[in-house]
Amino acid sequence: MNQVDRFAVFPELHITVDPLPNQAIRVRVAGEVTLENVAQLRTILHRAIDDVRATAVEVDLGLVAFIDSTGIGKLVGARAHARSSNSDLYIVNPSPGVRRVLSMLGLLEVLSAPDNTTGTAA
Repeated sequence: MNQVDRFAVFPELHITVDPLPNQAIRVRVAGEVTLENVAQLRTILHRAIDDVRATAVEVDLGLVAFIDSTGIGKLVGARAHARSSNSDLYIVNPSPGVRRVLSMLGLLEVLSAPDNTTGTAA
């Protein structure tokens, strides 16, 4: 085994959280959402719902280069968790790659903002 093979290269994930009016929260995600880092995204989404008690969590995916099935699963799970907690969670501004994957899975409209403004977030 050569020296390089001994170290895993984990994709980078950057997440910022900003308040929105009416006790809502915007979570901006950048980089790659994969099995290796999806726990970080799940923790932030659940904290917004459980600890902050946000009325809605807007997840901006405009800077996501790649999302795997675990990332999509966490978004779906977080949406269900939000709804069971009298909140809501939806995606806005999905990058072209994310939009394509969610469309193929039939989840783009399911996870999009209720007023169908996906892709128009500032």
